[in-house]
Amino acid sequence: MRVRYWLSVIGLLLLAACAGGNVAEETAVSNDQANPPLSSAESVVAEAAAVVDEVVTIPASDGLALQAAFMRPGGDGPFPAVLLLHMLGSERQAWEQAGVMAALVEAGYAVLALDMRGHGATGGKSDWQLAQDDVQRVWSYLAERPDVDGTETAVIGASIGANLALITAAAHDDVRTAVLLSPGLDYRGVTTEDALAAYGERPLLIVASEKDTYAANSSRTLHEQAAAATLHLYQDAGHGTQMFAAQPDLIPMLLDWLNLYLRE
Repeated sequence: MRVRYWLSVIGLLLLAACAGGNVAEETAVSNDQANPPLSSAESVVAEAAAVVDEVVTIPASDGLALQAAFMRPGGDGPFPAVLLLHMLGSERQAWEQAGVMAALVEAGYAVLALDMRGHGATGGKSDWQLAQDDVQRVWSYLAERPDVDGTETAVIGASIGANLALITAAAHDDVRTAVLLSPGLDYRGVTTEDALAAYGERPLLIVASEKDTYAANSSRTLHEQAAAATLHLYQDAGHGTQMFAAQPDLIPMLLDWLNLYLRE
């Protein structure tokens, strides 16, 4: 009788232990279901949410409010930075639409894309002499931001924006490199040869299309006169920021160039 009793007790204890193990296992499953790992799509959304994206205003010498879009990766800075200058008749969205801004931020750069006077959200009237002073002020704003490394900056411009990019880079030694897309020797009185001399021995990337004859010839002349320039000529890629749609390798080329000279 006692043996049967103790066998019953032992059986009950074993049953309880098994039941407890099952409960613990079910609880663990429930916790996993309550906090599932992020899917790849959700991870992308989370990363995108970490990007700093804002519209900024920089006062020009005549009081015009220059409008620009600033983006940088989330997390701790300061970040190397790139200033983007669009073509005549265009606006800052051209860089976003081409995928340039997103690619730069993903690669770890802070980016400022300006609407030049007479264009986009800045409005007002075009004045290319005043624009030369505008871009100096905009670069200074970018370089002085606490989340930017002002000693590691680059300027990229397209068409007349390329001319302004060279002028800006020539005026500031902290600009490590410049990229000129379809530059000209003279666009609307904005010239490049004097700025090229002042730019000195810093590395310069020049990109143009052969069928864009004036830009191609200007690019060759600048390449010949530059102390340290690389020239890349496509056959038929359009003008300025149009080249991004025609040549998918152009963005990777820019990233390779910036990584070489802003991440030494």
